[in-house]
Amino acid sequence: MGAKIAIVIISGLDQRDKVMAGLHVAKRIDEAREENGVERVELFLFTGGVRALEKGEDNNEMLELIKELRESGISIEACSNQVKNWKMEDTFSRNGIDLEFARDAFSRYAVEGYTVLSF
Repeated sequence: MGAKIAIVIISGLDQRDKVMAGLHVAKRIDEAREENGVERVELFLFTGGVRALEKGEDNNEMLELIKELRESGISIEACSNQVKNWKMEDTFSRNGIDLEFARDAFSRYAVEGYTVLSF
């Protein structure tokens, strides 16, 4: 069994470089999974990462990369409470992003031995 890595995006578009770096790191780790012994890569959007997908934001580049990550098999989730509280369910559903309580995702990462990188 290989390593498991969770990339947590907590920054918003006011820190666009940080957000995009996290997404690109997820992509690059996934591309080299087999040769580096990585079993699973997950992406979790939290706080600023959730807000970055709000309508009216300049987020097309982020959405395109999220689509690529999803299509490559990376599990992409976001904090269900935040998405619901900010009435963003349609945006996340339309972009194929699953919802999970952050406490459950973070607990699972600890229990299952994930290495967590935050951006």
